[in-house]
Amino acid sequence: MRTLSILSIGAVLTLNSAVLAGPAMESLKIAKECSQFSGETPSFCTVTESNVAAIPTGTKILYYGPVTSSPLFSSSSVVLAVGPGDSAVGYCVVYDTAKPPLGMCAFHAGSGSLAGFQAIAKVTVDEKQIWHWDGGYLLGAASAAK
Repeated sequence: MRTLSILSIGAVLTLNSAVLAGPAMESLKIAKECSQFSGETPSFCTVTESNVAAIPTGTKILYYGPVTSSPLFSSSSVVLAVGPGDSAVGYCVVYDTAKPPLGMCAFHAGSGSLAGFQAIAKVTVDEKQIWHWDGGYLLGAASAAK
């Protein structure tokens, strides 16, 4: 049984998996290169590896930001643009001044081949400047269940 503990102002709340019932997330692993990222709106990166069939190599990740003007981190609305009618929308925040940069992306909706797409992923970058998203996702009708 999975448990989740939340520490809040000295109190610990433990929820078992029955309370957290919902569809299990699939593993999400995406790598992208950003050599064509210009900082303009939109700017984009290109998927170089993906374990999600609906997000193939070559998919453009369009960034429509910044949402805030922080000198410490970047924030952006994001669109996974697979093809006409096949896309997903979300939001990313990256702590740019960390060494190495570190962040998180969350997706909440999709259309076409990405209908019902929901995901959350940790964002990291390696020494070759390849960015990685590692997390979990739901796709299709299972993700629409509440």
